[in-house]
Amino acid sequence: MELTIGRLRPIAMTHSRKARNMRGLITAGMLTAALAGCGTYVAGASQSSDSGSAGAASSTTATGCASVNDATKVTVIRAMHLVEPARAAALEVTQTKPAVVRALFHDLCQVVSHKDTSGAVHSCPMDIGLSYGGAFYDGSRELASYTFAASGCEVVTVTPASKGAKPESAIVMGSAAAAAPQLHSDMDKAVGLSDAEVFRPENSATPAAVNQGSGDSK
Repeated sequence: MELTIGRLRPIAMTHSRKARNMRGLITAGMLTAALAGCGTYVAGASQSSDSGSAGAASSTTATGCASVNDATKVTVIRAMHLVEPARAAALEVTQTKPAVVRALFHDLCQVVSHKDTSGAVHSCPMDIGLSYGGAFYDGSRELASYTFAASGCEVVTVTPASKGAKPESAIVMGSAAAAAPQLHSDMDKAVGLSDAEVFRPENSATPAAVNQGSGDSK
């Protein structure tokens, strides 16, 4: 199939500026996924903005991840850019169950903190241009933004909210995948949909907006 990176379909949000920023992040994440999906991907290549030892990083030191346990809210916006007839419904979620929010934040941080540096060559089939993006908050204070290119060779990018902070990215394979085995399950819980609806939305009829409510996860 031909993959195209185009303009996101409009999604209504409360804060228009934040929406534009998130759409930009998602588009960037999708571009990364598209590049990774063009045949093969070499583990350890072009995954980090820093030149330090990626494998030695911990989830508490990478990209603002020390704030994982402060997170109380995460926003999730979905986009999929694929030539018709495949198409996914627009999706916007605000998840406010702290246990669910922190589990997803932890998973994303584990991925970027345990990059696969093996140098192995991976094929990246089924890249349908599916991507999720949003931000983690402590109340109204933004902690970090993220993108999750969720098809083909999956790629996670986390960027702390502090001024001048650099994004950290990793492909979800090898050591990164092993460090976050619950990533798909926790993403499903954050979105509030089944695994098929989250990761194969072209085959699902999903609502345009979901709000998970508030309060601690049981």
